[in-house]
Amino acid sequence: MSAKQNYLRAIYKLTDAGDKGTTTGELSEELGVSNASVSETIKKLEDDKLICRAPYKEFTLSPMGKEEAERIKEKYDILRNFFEDLGLEHPEKEADTVEHSISMEAVKKIEQQL
Repeated sequence: MSAKQNYLRAIYKLTDAGDKGTTTGELSEELGVSNASVSETIKKLEDDKLICRAPYKEFTLSPMGKEEAERIKEKYDILRNFFEDLGLEHPEKEADTVEHSISMEAVKKIEQQL
């Protein structure tokens, strides 16, 4: 699910790799989506045990969520670097698009070529 990956990567960034908390407002601003959309997805992430939160308070990544977010970030970073090396104008956008459909094995092969 690409939205889940985007949310986990954004939460990872906003929480300094899961070491602090963030709010739905901060996440909404980071992703450019409504607070309602963030609240809905946060509930799903909480149901999947990927985040920890108390109602109406900040939330952060659970240990399992942090682990998954680190894998997502690693994949994204490798792809972004690859697209930067190719000289693409918007390597972040390309990496975001491709990361959802490429295996980690393929990304590791790309990394070996860099």
